Amino acid sequence: MEMNLKGKNVVVTGAARGIGRQICAGFAGAEATVIGVDLRDMAETEGYLRGQAPGAKFEKFEIDLADPASVERGCSAILGKFPTVDVLVNNGALWGGLKITPLDKIPVEEWDRVMNINVRGSYLMIKGLLSGLRKTQGSVINMASSAALRGSPFCLHYATSKGAIIGMTRSLASELGGEGIRVNAIAPGLVDNEASRQFGGEKYPKMLEGTVAAQCLHAPLVEKEVVGTVLYLASALAAPITGVLLTIDKGLIKY
Repeated sequence: MEMNLKGKNVVVTGAARGIGRQICAGFAGAEATVIGVDLRDMAETEGYLRGQAPGAKFEKFEIDLADPASVERGCSAILGKFPTVDVLVNNGALWGGLKITPLDKIPVEEWDRVMNINVRGSYLMIKGLLSGLRKTQGSVINMASSAALRGSPFCLHYATSKGAIIGMTRSLASELGGEGIRVNAIAPGLVDNEASRQFGGEKYPKMLEGTVAAQCLHAPLVEKEVVGTVLYLASALAAPITGVLLTIDKGLIKY
């Protein structure tokens, strides 16, 4: 059995940069039709995909995950052009724009924004595209984080939001399984990328060093290493798998 993602309609949120861009490239390389969602301009992602996979099929939709009306309009526009959705990757989240912050210093407005984008935004994307997923008995892949599993300090709002994603994934797997829709989550460890460097600031080198030392495999986790697991969960190879959380962290979390 092969992955066989050719011709599948795949929606990826947070497609403008980072892990989202690499996930788009992975699906483009597998000859899927990639539907990128972001509030940022996705021209660089489009150019990157063309370079990585000549002939890549890529469509862009500007959606603000923090704005329910924007998500509703955007999902309607996606379904207007792509009535069937085979895969939804809920990758979009607020991380790089945050800073190391003690719990009593987190502004309420920032807490709400993290929850609105990371949790509510993921829920609204699933809700908005559900009719398309039902037509294909599709697959949803949510982006959790090792921060929720480790209980990472000084990012309480982010870790809490990713814990909510884990609960959402399990509940949706139970609710939608009878319709043949699979819902899984992945939990990357600390990914050595621009967003993590923004979060860590001047403390980032020590933060990365400590994380790598705690891993079984002593090398930084990079964006491209997340992609294979996403492709697997989206494919027929993972047909019996739903409600599962897979860690991608080089042995940081062991259970």
